[in-house]
Amino acid sequence: MKKITLYSIILSFVITLIGCSSSVQRHIKDYNDNDIVAIVRDKEITVGELRFLYSDEDVLENIEGTIKLELMLQDAKRMNLDVSDDIHSQREAMLMLPLKDKDDPIGNSIGKFVDSQAQKFGMKPEAYYKEYVEIRSEQIAYMNAYMQKMFGKPNGFNEEELEIYNKTANDFLNELVKKHETEIEIRMKEF
Repeated sequence: MKKITLYSIILSFVITLIGCSSSVQRHIKDYNDNDIVAIVRDKEITVGELRFLYSDEDVLENIEGTIKLELMLQDAKRMNLDVSDDIHSQREAMLMLPLKDKDDPIGNSIGKFVDSQAQKFGMKPEAYYKEYVEIRSEQIAYMNAYMQKMFGKPNGFNEEELEIYNKTANDFLNELVKKHETEIEIRMKEF
């Protein structure tokens, strides 16, 4: 369980990091939550959806990664991959993470993120985190199942093996975007 959770968390960061790039001149607050960021095979991705999952400072930097994630999720669902047990496992693992670390006087990054996001959406931190976990658990479960279907499980859980696996996954996702570029419309890009 611990290895699967570690693998899932590391793999989830692949998607987050693949969209990152340099500085962003325009701020996400310049947009409305209903503004469409991109359309991926007829699925609209809105500013509000991204703002819910990322801090405002990180939204625009994660557009590319979100598009890749959406392509992967759509493919995984079309493949009818059974992820119900993994969604439950992911949810349980994420909900076990402490939002506040009593031994950390400045607070951990999860707690800070949750507090900031909850305040942004006028929610209690626990309610925000529960909804966030629901979304991310499904994404991670489908992403894991899809990657395992396409590449098998990583050969190991050491840093070098995971780096190779992640590079293979990133290269594959870049090709997936190229393959479906006519089905992707990016309406908002980094500036």
